[in-house]
Amino acid sequence: MDKDTLERMADIAHLHLETREIEQILHDLGPLLKQFDKLNQADTEGIATTVYPINDKNVLREDEVWESLPIQEVLKNAPDRDNRFFRVPRIIEE
Repeated sequence: MDKDTLERMADIAHLHLETREIEQILHDLGPLLKQFDKLNQADTEGIATTVYPINDKNVLREDEVWESLPIQEVLKNAPDRDNRFFRVPRIIEE
């Protein structure tokens, strides 16, 4: 990547880059772009393209139904409650 290309990309992205920033970006991008060049040299003839490189799917467990704790057991350590509900401090003003 050259300086003109980077400046054009920055302009499209509405970024104002100082000269030293452009030089630093070009310096940092150099090794990265060399790695992409190495990847481009790989022979991919006859290999089908994929959208996702990993074919794993979500593994979900079956739902299990069990008895819930009694409401009194749930609320026994609540510092403040209102009948069957936890009472908490208001955090949003109306």
